[in-house]
Amino acid sequence: MKLTVKQKEDFHFVGKSESGEINIDAAGYVGGKGRGIRPPELFLYSIAGCMGIHAYEALHKMGKHIEDVIVDTDSERREEKPKVFTKIMLSFTVKGKGITEEDVKKAVEEALTSSCSIAYLVNKACPITYSINLVS
Repeated sequence: MKLTVKQKEDFHFVGKSESGEINIDAAGYVGGKGRGIRPPELFLYSIAGCMGIHAYEALHKMGKHIEDVIVDTDSERREEKPKVFTKIMLSFTVKGKGITEEDVKKAVEEALTSSCSIAYLVNKACPITYSINLVS
């Protein structure tokens, strides 16, 4: 996988890959002007997106009919530099018929421990916890 990030102006960068383009900017206190997503947010988007995709995939393989999957994130970071993440919390809201909390837990655990390489790697350095909400 290859991609390029190129400075557009000041703290504003544009990332390009064969999948598309994304605008990246620094936080306002550093000098960013809201022209893109901040890198720590991109990091959380990557984890949430990967976990959502792989949990959906696991549920689908179980033969479950899923209507909707939402992954909300919350996190904590150190105040001092480096401002690393110290805790990441994911909340899975899953809508579908005949899906149990145990089904979703099994799918999320599979994603976290084997199929989502991003979360697997991050979980080694920063604990990732999760909760499950079923919607009928």
